[in-house]
Amino acid sequence: MMLPRYFLPAVLTALLTLGGCAAPGVSLSDYPKEVELQPADHLPTEAQLNAQGRAKVVVFETDDSKLEKARSAQAGNTLTRAIEETLGANGAEVVDRSIAGRLGKELQLAEVKGVGGYEGPSVANFAVKPTITLAEYGSEYVPASSFVDKLGKTYFTPASWTHKGSVNISLSVYEIPSLRQLKTFNGKGRETKSTSDPGGRDMGVSMIRAATQDALKDVQAGFLNQFAPRGYVLGKRQNGNKSLFRISIGGDQGIVPEIPVVIFTEKESIHPITKKVGYDRFPVVEGKVSSIITATEAWVVPDDEDKAKRVRMGDQVEVSHKDSIWIKIMRPLKGN
Repeated sequence: MMLPRYFLPAVLTALLTLGGCAAPGVSLSDYPKEVELQPADHLPTEAQLNAQGRAKVVVFETDDSKLEKARSAQAGNTLTRAIEETLGANGAEVVDRSIAGRLGKELQLAEVKGVGGYEGPSVANFAVKPTITLAEYGSEYVPASSFVDKLGKTYFTPASWTHKGSVNISLSVYEIPSLRQLKTFNGKGRETKSTSDPGGRDMGVSMIRAATQDALKDVQAGFLNQFAPRGYVLGKRQNGNKSLFRISIGGDQGIVPEIPVVIFTEKESIHPITKKVGYDRFPVVEGKVSSIITATEAWVVPDDEDKAKRVRMGDQVEVSHKDSIWIKIMRPLKGN
């Protein structure tokens, strides 16, 4: 079953809640004291505040490198769909690739020449080019065996077949309109299964597709962080020693309860040679988004109140993907 992309964040929230990971259930009335925050060294501009929409990403069809087993299993389609669903479920807006044909051609040209830029319609902020670089499947016969324990009892293991699927992927992320390659994520997926029969084509297809999903899981946290919603600290409320931070991103940016975030601060630094002013970025405190979310704002519960005392007005907030939870949840919901 293929779920509508817009429905995925709601499904994730419901599953987290049912699984015992309910979001911090807080109310603003529980935090009556409004606290004045010191301004950060580097406050966001109005333009930066206005540019906090979802990351728009176009995912091109996966290149299977003409690998026979990948094509036979349609692993490219599996990977493309999994990337789109994962991005859509984590705050990014996936752009229909059919309207980005010119972008794909210019990206290919930029890769060949090493330079380039996209001057067509503004359809996305980022492009993802997936490639399957390896796809293998094999089965091995394991003969029956037996052994006798110290008490003279015999244990018998029937003959079986061990099936193994291996897939390597490469996800190249490009910035638009510059077409500058930001990063490449290389993932490895492995799937092993034991059966009583040698299997056949369907077994090979199943193993390759499962290994493809596993390869995406291998790089998912870092990959998603490339497109994570980013905002700023706007305010603070307090109840005794407990604090609650107001941030400038909400439901419109894909924020849902229980999402982990990190608050960063920027501190001014002087280049030792050029003497130009720059800013170094430091993490201040981690936290989780509470159940208080509007279209454009949300409230965050910090994990460490001592560290939270150092948060300042205008500090940056980023969603942090540390675990590959989404694929674990989504596998039972998707067809092959």
